Amino acid sequence: MTKRMLFWGIVLLLAACSSRSETEEAEIPTASKPVSGFVFTSERDGNWEIYWMAEDGSGVTRLTETEISEGGASWSPDGRSLAFWSRREGNADIFVMAADGSNPLNMAADPKESGDEEFYTRWHPDGQSIAFFSNRFDNAGYSCATHRVGIMPLAGGTAGMIPIQEKIGNQETLAWSPDGKSLAFSSKSCGGSRINIQLYLWQVDNSEVTQLTRDEFINAGPAFSRNGRYFAYHSFRGDNSEIILLDLQSGEETNLSNHPAKDSHPTWSPDDSQIAFVTNRDGNDEIYVMDVNGNNLQNLTNHPARDFEPQWSPIP
Repeated sequence: MTKRMLFWGIVLLLAACSSRSETEEAEIPTASKPVSGFVFTSERDGNWEIYWMAEDGSGVTRLTETEISEGGASWSPDGRSLAFWSRREGNADIFVMAADGSNPLNMAADPKESGDEEFYTRWHPDGQSIAFFSNRFDNAGYSCATHRVGIMPLAGGTAGMIPIQEKIGNQETLAWSPDGKSLAFSSKSCGGSRINIQLYLWQVDNSEVTQLTRDEFINAGPAFSRNGRYFAYHSFRGDNSEIILLDLQSGEETNLSNHPAKDSHPTWSPDDSQIAFVTNRDGNDEIYVMDVNGNNLQNLTNHPARDFEPQWSPIP
């Protein structure tokens, strides 16, 4: 059986256990050519909106323009489309638009049928589905969870919760491995009053879950390098947070940011030579870029408003 058949077998299993209404097959909005650079969320025009900028921070362009907040954009593998969440039709639903901001399409069959909401999109590397997290799944037997990870097939059908058997809590920030064989996510542990969020890895072919971090910190914002060897994430350690680099081959961890500010939400350049991230070291949230060894920091946004949730296009 091929890996692709295994993956879609899992998607069919998700459909069988889902409470989400079916999505109809629709033509996905795409730009006329691939787009490089960044998408990010900003409050610079009053509410959360999605913006684009070039790799050097120039050419900032507003892609969404509503009176309602939207964000959490992620790139399609070909750099022509963007998935994001928006409340423009009531609930927070998953939308797809062309990478130039045109033709936004609500991927929910009936976005106003309940108060269920969906956030934090991540496109599968084969371009055929989108992972997200949602309160739509009614805890599904998990006593301490209000958000679970779901997968939405773009060719039509039913989205559903990934079949994780571990008794873990809220599943939130997400990242697909470059080969599409696994999905990393952050999760709050069940029980107790102390906040403890760790990173886990779900295997598509057998639904096994591996815990990646085991410490007393809050670990989230996973991001795989394009070559699959490294894994970046942010770790809240007291009054600050750091960008941590994990070598998946050796298990070695490196603190890349090493700064008293709050640094978070890493995203990799197309050639794996740089990492962009969010930091408040200048007084408010800005998007910085650094070399993969932590050197040569540059402020890309340099704006008095809050800029966050950067996602680097896979297109150089």
